[in-house]
Amino acid sequence: MKKMPCLFYCLLGTFLITFASFAQTMDSAAVKPFNDGLDKMQKSDYSGALTDFQTALAASKDYRIYYQLGVANEKLNKPDDAVTNFKNTIAAKPDFEPAYNDLGNVYFTQGKYQDAADNFQMVLKTSTDSTLKANVNFNITLAYSGLATSAGKNSKKAIEYLKKAVSYTNYDVAYLSLAKNYFLINQYDKSIEASQNALKYKKTISEGGPNYWLGVAYQKKNDAKKAKEYLTKAKDDPVYGKSAQTVLTAMEKQQ
Repeated sequence: MKKMPCLFYCLLGTFLITFASFAQTMDSAAVKPFNDGLDKMQKSDYSGALTDFQTALAASKDYRIYYQLGVANEKLNKPDDAVTNFKNTIAAKPDFEPAYNDLGNVYFTQGKYQDAADNFQMVLKTSTDSTLKANVNFNITLAYSGLATSAGKNSKKAIEYLKKAVSYTNYDVAYLSLAKNYFLINQYDKSIEASQNALKYKKTISEGGPNYWLGVAYQKKNDAKKAKEYLTKAKDDPVYGKSAQTVLTAMEKQQ
């Protein structure tokens, strides 16, 4: 599969403002370094913010401090430290959805797709924000798509993950991969169905891929007319065009 798009990230500014408004509920010794850290985060001074949050944490083991430490470490490309801080956030406040989302993001970037999916699903369980949940559904789709990619040549396993992926979001890339994997295990009707869905929900892919898999699936079903129709549509595609033309040429020789 192609490089996957970026994950949805909760708006940092929103949480910074929210946290600032609640800072008075922290231990008084933690308030100033915490607010200093928030200010530095807004200025993209993540190293400075990290130092301030560590000072605040020494005074108070508040879940908001753990969370901002996680965000700062995430920004500084310190994923292991970020994971630790987000887990500490969740331990201190199990219903704090941003921590699950960011923990899922970190796991995703590490290629730990099942862990990512599990944490994104926790956002769905804890959140009442429909917009957030829609975006997190897409994150789950990407995580299962990543698992499908990691399945390699095991088409049946890939299909299992891809079916989960599209159950959350109608993702054109996942449908295209389903079309390929169904074809590889000789399930041509399902390959056709997946290709049609790839075209129906097309946003990031070209039409060449779905048309190619439609063409070769119909060829296997001995429907030469439809096979030629779709392969002809695919033959100018920069990725699938050469393969489509090869199949068309072979079909012409067989006539």
